[in-house]
Amino acid sequence: MRRTPLSLLALASALAIAPASAQDFSATIGYQNVNPKSGNGTLAGAEADVNDDWSLTGSVAWHFADNWSAELWSGLARFEHEVSLAGLGTVAGVEHRPTTLGINYHFMSEGRFRPFVGLGYGWVSLSGERTLGPLAGLGIRADDANGISFNAGADVYFTENFFLRLDVRKLDFDTDVSIETLGNVGTAEVDPLVYGLSAGIRF
Repeated sequence: MRRTPLSLLALASALAIAPASAQDFSATIGYQNVNPKSGNGTLAGAEADVNDDWSLTGSVAWHFADNWSAELWSGLARFEHEVSLAGLGTVAGVEHRPTTLGINYHFMSEGRFRPFVGLGYGWVSLSGERTLGPLAGLGIRADDANGISFNAGADVYFTENFFLRLDVRKLDFDTDVSIETLGNVGTAEVDPLVYGLSAGIRF
């Protein structure tokens, strides 16, 4: 049974309480790419390849000290990927929503350019699995994933409250795949980099 990550509930709670702590929060909305690593494991005895995709993301963060913030980041819309197998072409499609909860360290800066690094834990909720091409019509299942996440980036402030963010995030994203009549066919090793540009506000 699929479960909604607890972090999504935390996101809703953070949004609800943010106005009560006006100077201690920030929020972003962005357009980012989930780009799987090269070589995505072996499925059904064949080398797998997972393509990339762009989608909307967002975050809320509590700046609890001068250099530190606790951040909840998530896909606002699902990412969609197709899976290809060597010699067979495109055989499956899947959708997912990544979410991470972590701590960021912000390097001190008197200027507009403010870099940061972070460490957290991530969840990837998969849905919409479907078979395509030579496997069309067979049922397919891909398990949800979770693991350590790393991120780094920089905020460029244009005013005291408004900024643009360029960041990159590494997700631990491996999923066991099962196909009707074949059973478990292996593990897709996605482990993507997530990068892109976001607009943010400090309030």
